[in-house]
Amino acid sequence: MKRQWTGIMAVVVVPLPVGAAQAATMEDKASQEVLAAMERTSTWGHPDQYGEFVGMQAYAGKDYARAMKYFEMGARYADKLSQLCIGLMYLQGEGVARDPVTAYAWLALAAERKFPRYLATREDVWKQLDDSQRQRASVLLDRLLGEYGDAVAKPRMERALREARTGMTGSLVGYGAPEVSSLTMAQFAAANASLGRLGGALPTCGSRSIDGAPITGCGNIYVAWRWDPRQYFRIRDAVWYGTVTVGALEQNRDATH
Repeated sequence: MKRQWTGIMAVVVVPLPVGAAQAATMEDKASQEVLAAMERTSTWGHPDQYGEFVGMQAYAGKDYARAMKYFEMGARYADKLSQLCIGLMYLQGEGVARDPVTAYAWLALAAERKFPRYLATREDVWKQLDDSQRQRASVLLDRLLGEYGDAVAKPRMERALREARTGMTGSLVGYGAPEVSSLTMAQFAAANASLGRLGGALPTCGSRSIDGAPITGCGNIYVAWRWDPRQYFRIRDAVWYGTVTVGALEQNRDATH
């Protein structure tokens, strides 16, 4: 049965089953909660999330060119959601000409880690392609793997984490300890004086963030799992395997393999 996707957030909102993806919009409550959590979550030192989150906010505002630009950034740093979003934008012709061949190649790339919902999305598109399209999609997928596949993108992300960690200001003696706070509310306000002039609000510390990650302006960006590649990828991937929820991740974020 041919599926008509209605929006990227239909796939992004974790609690929805695959079959319910057609009903979600960017205005529904679950999507708005995800967008708000993305806006709160610190992306310092994490270009994968920066690309994903800025891209998602741009997509929500229907600025598709900007969304594609930042999703491509996230994709370069092994962010599978960014790769999936690029595929869906090609599938739906959002900001680009509709191209199911390119869409499939990006969706197959996104499904590299075999997240169940990503695999289902990939297979839905594969069924719609004819033999010629499938051959071209396979060739394009091989090219994308050379630039964005985990074999090259994960090491790229690991280097970004190491470089950011090395550049952290202050002593790293307490690195990973929950009592180490990188940025107080006062420091955040001083560094973002424009917030007051623009009528913006300071971060709501204690609110939900993506994966239970630190909130910008609320300190604790030194927490260990955010900087250890194995833990970081495991925790981020767990949501898509359906093994944990966003809320539970905050409790388990210091767990190791």
